[in-house]
Amino acid sequence: MMRVLQVCGSADGASWFVDQVTELERRGYQIEAVVPGDGTVKERLTRTGTRVHVIPFRGYHPKDLRRLIRAYRDLSALIRNGSWDIVHAHLFKSFILARVILRGRRAPRLVTQVAGTVHLQSRPLAAIDRATLRWDTILVGSCTEFARTYARRGSRRTAVSFYGCRTERFNPATSGTALRDQYGLAPTDVAVGLIAHMYPTQLKSFRNIGVKGHEVFIDAALALAEQDSRLRFFIVGDEFVGDGSYRRELERRAAPLIDSGRMHFLGHRTDMPDILAGLDILANPSLSESASYTMIEASLMRRPVIGSRVGGLPDTIVDGRTGLLVPPGDAEALAHAVRRLADDPKARQRMGREGRSHVREMFDITKTVSTLEEIYREAVEL
Repeated sequence: MMRVLQVCGSADGASWFVDQVTELERRGYQIEAVVPGDGTVKERLTRTGTRVHVIPFRGYHPKDLRRLIRAYRDLSALIRNGSWDIVHAHLFKSFILARVILRGRRAPRLVTQVAGTVHLQSRPLAAIDRATLRWDTILVGSCTEFARTYARRGSRRTAVSFYGCRTERFNPATSGTALRDQYGLAPTDVAVGLIAHMYPTQLKSFRNIGVKGHEVFIDAALALAEQDSRLRFFIVGDEFVGDGSYRRELERRAAPLIDSGRMHFLGHRTDMPDILAGLDILANPSLSESASYTMIEASLMRRPVIGSRVGGLPDTIVDGRTGLLVPPGDAEALAHAVRRLADDPKARQRMGREGRSHVREMFDITKTVSTLEEIYREAVEL
């Protein structure tokens, strides 16, 4: 069976990575993983018996130069001396390093997977990406749009493989009373949630609205709160990196809603099925997004979803059938979509049912890894 080195640019969260690695191992692949630090990814993989290498390659600041040079050397040695059939690199920093290390080599084969395209909004990063693109064996888009984007950018070979999940973890019969009782929601109240990390960035494209569109959600909620007293709003997640200043900025923006008890910031949570069970509508107003794990999870819980028409969200959300798609950055359109679903409980139920069927068909981890096996076979045969 193939030996595969999986390189992930995230030390925390990244359930999509953990599920993929563990399913490959279940099928007999010999897997080792690289992560940039101690965190939940290492903890979860270590518990399943995966060998995990911590190589701290994250960061760009000049003060980190010595650490980054050592990390590059360690990663290079691991890749070049490991007798791997495949190196599969996820997230921008990971696949750039893997490309540079393997440039001009026929083995191991390099499969790079694009989980997001925020880096293309930076001219220097986009230039580095384009200059190294030819060293991929196969580039995998984690949604249809990302694969198309890279085909247009000149990638030699592209494929699509969604980051799937273990769909059986999410039981739509889970009770939502814990959340609703904690925040005093009446049966007639409609709870609208946004679940996403908060991503502050200085990139020009996201200076007014963050990557995940929290500002759009808050502005839509401010307008809706004046129209409909039934609506309550929840923001789940926290800054993934940063000093907390971006979250405080968002809380200031939402202050009228927070003060009136109409909006709650819940921070990072690990009880996602319970959170989703207590919500009635899930929104994802991202400006840049892949297929979106939270939208998949919400659909598995039979919750209707609203997302921006960007990236992989049109793969996840069938507009009008499993949820609604709205233009990115448009708080008025988001508010209209929320109000439409809030006023139509039968539509919410129907979309929830169809959404669960849709994502179980497209995003179950077994289907993801079957697709990935085909990509690996193609790569080693080239």
